Amino acid sequence: MARAAEYLPGRRVAGLCAALALASAMLVQNGIEGGALRPGGGRPLLYLPSGKYLRVAALGFDGLLADAVYLWSIQYYGNYQIQDRYTYLEHIYTGVISELDPHYVDPYLIGSLIMNTEAREPEMALRLLDKGIAANPETWILPFEAGFLCYNDLKDYRRAAAYFEKALRVPGVHPLVRRLYAEMHNRAGDKRTSLREWSEIHDTAQDDYVRTVALKHIHDLKVDVDLLTLTEAVKRFEEKEGRPPARMEEIVKRGFLTGVPRDPEDRAYLYDLRSGQVAYGGSLVLGR
Repeated sequence: MARAAEYLPGRRVAGLCAALALASAMLVQNGIEGGALRPGGGRPLLYLPSGKYLRVAALGFDGLLADAVYLWSIQYYGNYQIQDRYTYLEHIYTGVISELDPHYVDPYLIGSLIMNTEAREPEMALRLLDKGIAANPETWILPFEAGFLCYNDLKDYRRAAAYFEKALRVPGVHPLVRRLYAEMHNRAGDKRTSLREWSEIHDTAQDDYVRTVALKHIHDLKVDVDLLTLTEAVKRFEEKEGRPPARMEEIVKRGFLTGVPRDPEDRAYLYDLRSGQVAYGGSLVLGR
């Protein structure tokens, strides 16, 4: 026991020294690069070993080394004089920092931001965020950031909805995520799901502002869903009967609908017998 007690403090010191040595080496390299810079260029980043190997060298000080590499990376990738600074970008964040400390959330957020906005590599950013989501399932901000990237930058609304749905499974998620999730279904063309989600938001809202916003979406989405439902029913009627219905009630009578929906103002939708088209006689609140 005495020998073990003597050994452990020494091992901690050795590990600390190893971590600091690695961190110092990177800082020294950065200083050399900074001193050697000339307009339009700079020395390339030296390739760092995988975080799996660095964890062995750190001797238990993985978090300390992850901190050092992360802080260094912010300085390095913020130096716009280094033209090829993104060469090992994915390796630094995905292969080094997140391997040293998978539960260190900040590097996932900052790394993905650099990848997307600076390096213009959104898929690289999503790979890093996916790794963070897998390692930190209790953190809603990571799937939220991935969803917002898909929504705002890629315009991939179905993919965004999938990420927002992951965020919604985490206790304590911000209420805004639910509204974004509902809107992604609308933008992806799934009006029925979007209407259902906005209705749930309205029914569970804790303040008047959210209820008002939800009602505006519900109004327009009800029109969209009703027109879609009626148009589909008219088409099925024509396919079977060989003619358009004389009036909307005939669709119900023939079993193509259980009832004719009315618009949000409780009026009948407009129906043109000659064209078979159904229309809304009012105005959309959101005007889209």
